[in-house]
Amino acid sequence: MKVKDLRTFLSDRGLVCTGCQEKSDFVRMAYQYRSLKPSGSEEKRAIPAKKFWEAWADIAQAECEKSVKLRSNEPTTEPFKSVCDTIHSATDSYFMQHGRKVANQLKKTPQHLLQTSFKDIYFEAGSHLFQILSDFCLASPAAQKKCQSLGTVVSSMDGECGADFKKWITNVGIENTNPMYEIIDTRDDL
Repeated sequence: MKVKDLRTFLSDRGLVCTGCQEKSDFVRMAYQYRSLKPSGSEEKRAIPAKKFWEAWADIAQAECEKSVKLRSNEPTTEPFKSVCDTIHSATDSYFMQHGRKVANQLKKTPQHLLQTSFKDIYFEAGSHLFQILSDFCLASPAAQKKCQSLGTVVSSMDGECGADFKKWITNVGIENTNPMYEIIDTRDDL
């Protein structure tokens, strides 16, 4: 590892190596705190007592409403309410269809997908995909009008909006984290 990587490792755990000048100093401290978990992963996320698609439909609606508020609008007014409700319904339908398909192919249940999807990296990536979808649907009055159609939102979820939910569901099913980091790396706030 490079010194830069070691610094990142330590900062992820809320540590600073004061007085460290040589690489060996950083290595020593990193080794000393190797069992310490990164700060963000310490809190356990509660898994709702819902089906995979119902839980994520609620998250999709929450992300949509958050995007509406970021644009200084009220999520209870039209057309924003219709757009967010359509995203909720589309997510419910899309995740039911593809979640069951992936679960059956992998000889798992949708409950397994729900549990995996609520782990840190999968949850962050999924939430980010819904931010992308919400931004796509709220971008302009024309987009808002289009996204009041269930069919348009469902087809957008296949990658048209820049977020491929089918790939995300598959990677949650096989518990592949690498694509999740790629999704998160596309965030603007990093």
